[in-house]
Amino acid sequence: MKILHVAPLPPYHRGGIERVVGELAKRQSRNHDSDVHVWSGTLGHAQACDWNGVHVRTYQTSKRAAYASLRMFTDLKRYARDFDVVHAHGSSTLIPFMASLKVGRTPLVISPYFHPQASNMLFGILKPLFERTVDRYILGKASKVICVSETEANAIRERFPIASKIAVIHPGVNADEIQDAQPYDFTGTLMLYVGRLERYKNVQRIIEAVRYLPQDFAFYIIGEGPYKSELAATIQRNQLGARVRLLGPCADTDLYRWIKTSALLVNLSEVESFGITVLEALAAGKPVLVNDKSALRELARRFEQAVFLVSPEGVSPRELARAIDDAVREDIGPVDLDDFRWDSIAARTLALYEKVLGA
Repeated sequence: MKILHVAPLPPYHRGGIERVVGELAKRQSRNHDSDVHVWSGTLGHAQACDWNGVHVRTYQTSKRAAYASLRMFTDLKRYARDFDVVHAHGSSTLIPFMASLKVGRTPLVISPYFHPQASNMLFGILKPLFERTVDRYILGKASKVICVSETEANAIRERFPIASKIAVIHPGVNADEIQDAQPYDFTGTLMLYVGRLERYKNVQRIIEAVRYLPQDFAFYIIGEGPYKSELAATIQRNQLGARVRLLGPCADTDLYRWIKTSALLVNLSEVESFGITVLEALAAGKPVLVNDKSALRELARRFEQAVFLVSPEGVSPRELARAIDDAVREDIGPVDLDDFRWDSIAARTLALYEKVLGA
């Protein structure tokens, strides 16, 4: 089977979608019946290379262009027929839209990573129109739509008449690598956030809560994003420079070491279609405190002994600090993550492709 994944950014880039694309592609390529390619935008120089047995081609683009590229559009039109299946990722970009316009008769699988609400006011204004036009066209063109959670699947069912096309295949976790990671030397109680730095992620709420935690608590923030300067200002305004650090992005090896060092991972995002970092913390045996919204609530229900809920918009910094302190004290014990191994998830995705081809 010849497979083409089309994604906003290459599989070696840091990000949730790129993680899913990379883990699926490199495992699918180990199947000797599969020839796996990834085409993506890039914010750097366009190139073609082999990565973990996967043929990767990148096209120069920009965030302003929603990661679309005229050259990729042309190549899709010219070469899509050479593939048995095209799997397009990230409906918040123009990547799936380009694929849906140009795949022709080649079966199209879409992983939308759909958010029912917008992450900011501008997107909130545009989102209804986008859903009625672009999203409706993309999902109508797809042979199958892969959702990463039941929460995402339900949101799509409510908005689009495609229930028969939906399959839920959640992302996975590199549990063995995380469990083998060595923690850093660290004195005190470390709280960790990993992800994009956006206002809706509510990292600022956690920073404000640190003032009400014992002095041995520290909060480290891993990731990049447009809200970084505001978070730095919040740290300075609360005089927490000695306890709160912005670490920037980390390679996986360093990330796994920080997770093993931490006592608690916190994710209070208002918009989340899944939450891979929650699984990563559980693989390290760490409790997680999450927002009582979206797919984070779904993970809390599945792992109720280890993932705890809070509504950050409804509590004061002092009350949030109390919820953090309570979560840190939980002894969660071992967590069964066998259903979240990437090898089995890649195999399920391959089986879905085969079902599409056999239809």
